[in-house]
Amino acid sequence: MKFKTIFVLFNALLIFSFAFIFLMPFFLLGGEYSLPFWGRNWPLFLFFIAVLVGFNAFFAANWRIFTLLEGEDWDALGTLLEQRVFSKKRYDRRTVRLLINTSLLRGDLAIIDRLEAVLRSQRPTALRRDAVLFGAARFLRNDTEATVGFLEEFADGKGVENPAWIRFYRAFSLVLAKRAAEAAPLLEPSLGSKDPALSLLSAYVLGALCASAAEPGERERYASAAEARRAELAARYGSEKRGAERLARELERAKGEIHIVILSKILDEASAWLLKPATPA
Repeated sequence: MKFKTIFVLFNALLIFSFAFIFLMPFFLLGGEYSLPFWGRNWPLFLFFIAVLVGFNAFFAANWRIFTLLEGEDWDALGTLLEQRVFSKKRYDRRTVRLLINTSLLRGDLAIIDRLEAVLRSQRPTALRRDAVLFGAARFLRNDTEATVGFLEEFADGKGVENPAWIRFYRAFSLVLAKRAAEAAPLLEPSLGSKDPALSLLSAYVLGALCASAAEPGERERYASAAEARRAELAARYGSEKRGAERLARELERAKGEIHIVILSKILDEASAWLLKPATPA
């Protein structure tokens, strides 16, 4: 739906709601009783005005961004967001995330590096908040040791949005750095995640990539845990066509987050692994 349509419809909804609430006493009770009602409830009138003004002010302030998003003009959008962040020092969650996403779509990793440096020096809480996005972007550089080092900085998950994902990315970076044995313990807690993408990826990486690198005593336990989770997910999604379609929809919905789009290849591998016949642990 176009942003202009959303803008018009939401304004119409607010105005209709306002008119319905304030005119209803007049139609039900008549003018004699409606005036005292309005006199007692005038703060509600101010609330509606504040909501209407706030909504329109928000759209007015961000109209250019919405227009560029709708037109998928990533270069112009990136330039506008860079001005807001670097010149006007706006480090709010929405602006920072949108700049990262736009830079990834443009393949401009230099902007993400610059943003990381600025946040590290001026707003470290914002860097910690969006560490998942910055960590995911590092996978595109093929510098596994640097990626491991960055993710370990936020390993405690404090102040991190989606701490379970930062733990997965840390584990996956260890696998890529040929340190799979260290990654296995990080994946176990996410096996039971309600997020199907996270649970599936954790089970796949643990069972297919980490278990064989563990010590003999742990190897069987990791493989068994991964296979058990695979079997649970297969029973839920892979037993019939509708289940597989539901899994595909949920994974596609998960890809609304760009940090999951970066994992598309391994997510496809994990989906194929999920539908394979069960193997002995």
